[in-house]
Amino acid sequence: MTSHPPPQPAIASPTHWRRRLRDPYLWALLALAAIYVVVFTRLAWELHAGMRTHRSDLGQIDQAVWNSSRGRWLAQTDNGFEATRLTDHVEPMLVLISPIFWLWDDVRALLLLQVLAAAVGVLPLYFLTLHQCEQLLSLRARLQVWRMEPLQHLVRPLAFALGVAYLLAPQLQSALLTEFHAAPLATPLILWAFWAVATQRWGQFVVAALLVAAVKEEMALLAAGLGAWALWRAWWEGGKARAGDWTAGRLRRLRQQPPSPIANRSISNLQSPNLPISTLHSPIPPFFAGATVLLLSLLWFSLATFVIVPAHAAPVYGAVESTYFQRYGALGDSSADILRSIVTRPDLVLTIAAEPPRVAYLVGLLVIFAWLPLLGLEVLLLSLPLLLANLLSAYPAQYYGEFHYSAPLIAYAAVAAAYGVGRLWRFLARRLERASPAFQHLPAQDAATMAAAALVQNARTALLPIVTVGLVSWVLVWTVGNYLQHGRGPWGGRYDAPAVTAHHHLLERFTAQIPAAAAVTATAGVQPHVSHRRFVYQFPLGLDAPTPPAEQATWALLDVTTNTDMAPGDLKARVMEMLADDWGVVDAADGFLLLARGQGDKTIPDAFFTFTRIAQGDAPDASLELVAVASDDWPRWRQTRLVFEWQVGGEPGAASPWVEIVTPQQEVLATLNTAAPPALVWLPPAAWQPGDRVRVTTLPLHLPRTFAVRAAGRNTQPAAIFHRLPNGVLTQLPDDLGATPDLGEALTAAGLGPLTMATGEIHFADGMTAPLRMWVETQPGWPGAIRNVWLQWGLATWPPELSAFVHLRRNGETLAQADGIPTFWSAPRPGEGAAFLNDWRQVKLPADAPTDGAWTLAVGLYDPQSGERVPLADGDELVIALPAPTAPPIADQACALIPATCGGMGEQ
Repeated sequence: MTSHPPPQPAIASPTHWRRRLRDPYLWALLALAAIYVVVFTRLAWELHAGMRTHRSDLGQIDQAVWNSSRGRWLAQTDNGFEATRLTDHVEPMLVLISPIFWLWDDVRALLLLQVLAAAVGVLPLYFLTLHQCEQLLSLRARLQVWRMEPLQHLVRPLAFALGVAYLLAPQLQSALLTEFHAAPLATPLILWAFWAVATQRWGQFVVAALLVAAVKEEMALLAAGLGAWALWRAWWEGGKARAGDWTAGRLRRLRQQPPSPIANRSISNLQSPNLPISTLHSPIPPFFAGATVLLLSLLWFSLATFVIVPAHAAPVYGAVESTYFQRYGALGDSSADILRSIVTRPDLVLTIAAEPPRVAYLVGLLVIFAWLPLLGLEVLLLSLPLLLANLLSAYPAQYYGEFHYSAPLIAYAAVAAAYGVGRLWRFLARRLERASPAFQHLPAQDAATMAAAALVQNARTALLPIVTVGLVSWVLVWTVGNYLQHGRGPWGGRYDAPAVTAHHHLLERFTAQIPAAAAVTATAGVQPHVSHRRFVYQFPLGLDAPTPPAEQATWALLDVTTNTDMAPGDLKARVMEMLADDWGVVDAADGFLLLARGQGDKTIPDAFFTFTRIAQGDAPDASLELVAVASDDWPRWRQTRLVFEWQVGGEPGAASPWVEIVTPQQEVLATLNTAAPPALVWLPPAAWQPGDRVRVTTLPLHLPRTFAVRAAGRNTQPAAIFHRLPNGVLTQLPDDLGATPDLGEALTAAGLGPLTMATGEIHFADGMTAPLRMWVETQPGWPGAIRNVWLQWGLATWPPELSAFVHLRRNGETLAQADGIPTFWSAPRPGEGAAFLNDWRQVKLPADAPTDGAWTLAVGLYDPQSGERVPLADGDELVIALPAPTAPPIADQACALIPATCGGMGEQ
């Protein structure tokens, strides 16, 4: 048998690229990518402008990139002394992208670059999908123009659908909105590398794969996998060429002939033999390309992880190994321990991987591309180093998909889907192709029979378009549905647009006053806005003389109203020390304070206090009058700041602001003494003046789903009631909810439904009767969850000798109860003279509650002294059937990272 050289890479002619540019699906995808860039760049910039970025990670990474653009490779001072980013990660890519600051010296350039890189990934994915689908057509079919061209048109919608799925991937969107990191930059490079292998552009492959390795130390393992993939594909293609069958021979003969004019009119892939292409040989042999990438990547991973990082981490962390190995809990806290556990404890590995959030993580990666990656499993296997690093981590941010860690995995899922679509296309095309020749041998029949036979038997041309529509619909239904539930952009289920207020816009006024070369210390939320300098610290670092060559801070920019990572009292005390020393106030307004060493005033001006003293008006008769209660909520993290506005009376000294945050059962969750708000620290009540309108905003709180606020200056309590809806939005309930006669309708209108209702009638010993109504949430709940119960007693006043019982039962056994006199967040009240009392109770399901059996809720009255119950019209209790508890929902990202937020989770 004659040995033949492997097929050589082909270079598309200008005619081919002109045809590509006439591809309407390509233009549609480019338009979507442009919209994607606009939307997510705007969101990323607004997060930054709204001061939701932090010293960690945007500030420190931005400073390292900026210093690199000035020749100080990866230098940073976020720990209070000059060090290097190599203490944490080895990311040469940050040096490679640093020239972007030569074009635009602004941190937003990094955020824009990150979004652009993600959007560009649709191009190699689109062309790779086209390539895979066409390569699965037989050479015979490609020689028949009348059959090939329609099929080529059918491939484009499939490639377009995968491109849309890529852009709508929530994990990639989340990475773009998690400040800035190097990892997302690997995504388009991985897609480029796979496309280069598929089209045998070995030089491009080497460049793309080595750039992947340069992104971050663990990305070198992904690059090594790409090298192994290139070796395997080179061997596979070489094997096909060496087979010497008719197809390979025909392919070689076609390459030796000029392309026919008819063939030139076809729309084909770069590898098709009848394209007007040249057959320039790649300057790099395929086996050499794959082996080079594989070996260099493994060498680089070992050097970066076990030599470079430990050498630089020791001065900062006191450890001679990457601190990120400590994220693996039961598997160990060193690379050796983790590897040993994976090899010797597969049961432990499976136990960890089988936890519901981790299974959901895997499902989430597959759902993006409508499960098609399962048909390209060998591609997914190449991502195992990163996939296992995320899946087995004890740090939830890695396996929830809402940070940057999963961005490169989207590329592998996309490529696996492209190969999966190709395989599915080949299978369906072959199945349908077999039916076509049989049509030629059918006996003559009536017209209807022949028409039906033509549709079915000539299936290649008749049914394949329907198959295409079905596949495209399948992908888009899964993709759009997943986006509506988890997407981070507009109309996405996790859309979280930040608010940029007038306060945030003030920041530019202060940053403009700081000399460009000055060493600055700033609070955590401000630091990323002043990080384009050699020396920048997080306050109070930098105030004391740092280790040379780092310089002591000469300017300080503070915002006491946003994230400071300090207790308000500690921050104020440090500022007072600075003013007592050689620091002075250069400018101040609305909670911003700009200080400089050796200049400025020693007194903080009144303009600084406008964040709390917001207006001046007439003094009320009372010493303190509560004007408004509102919430500033971040639904993604269920993080709530409560905002109170008081009007100060004529005797400020008598003003004593107080706040209690309580549950329906009157449990006090927090007060102003729990964590003093910045407003009361910087402008205490003793400094208030008659007529002042004072705003007090609490520190961020993590509260249960339902809570109320009692506050000074309000005659009726509670001052406000809040409830977090199932979609995570915190809503303020009507103030008069406790006095409404139509309680069930009011609850439903407030978003607390759907509700199940039961009614009864109480019969007292003196012959008096009173109606009783009960509402419970229709949703079943889960073990450990809290059930809300609302009651309306048909009584103008409560009999002091009686108490109410509320019993949660399973199969007749009481598992939880909430007894006592009626309350609606406060003492009993007569419902504004009406003959009813509204009552709100909560019953907590036991944490070990079974999810089967007959569950009921029983309500009634009894005498606590004798235990005797008050009869109802039918028995001595009102009973309502409840659905059995379901399995608890998978804890979301907020609950996994911040256990205090778990109580705020709604029905999932």
